[in-house]
Amino acid sequence: MAAQSLQLVLVTPEVTLLDEFVAALRFPLLDGQIGILPGRAPMIGRLGYGELNVTGLDGGHSSYFVDGGFVQVKEGAVTLLTDRAIPRDAINAGDASRKLQEAVARVAKTDSEAAARERDQERARQMLAMAGDRR
Repeated sequence: MAAQSLQLVLVTPEVTLLDEFVAALRFPLLDGQIGILPGRAPMIGRLGYGELNVTGLDGGHSSYFVDGGFVQVKEGAVTLLTDRAIPRDAINAGDASRKLQEAVARVAKTDSEAAARERDQERARQMLAMAGDRR
């Protein structure tokens, strides 16, 4: 494909969800959001929790919740490896709200339990934000 596109490969442990050419991407890293356009310099990074926004070659948009993982940008290809990717329309706000309440109520006795509780809270908050923003 021409230099006006990127090859997006979105992979979970179970399946390759997407393998297509796109115009642009936006997704969360651990330390903030990043946008990727054709011609981007190579990089690797750790994914955060939140919205993967895909702009198709036709100008249309699609959106997925990504649940951490890794990203590699190399030679016009963007590969996202994530524990799970949920299409925006498949996110259940009630489930996300319940998971947030459970994470907030959980008592952490060790540093690792506190870190896990914080990750679970952030994951649930991001899912709730996407469920409430049905574009």
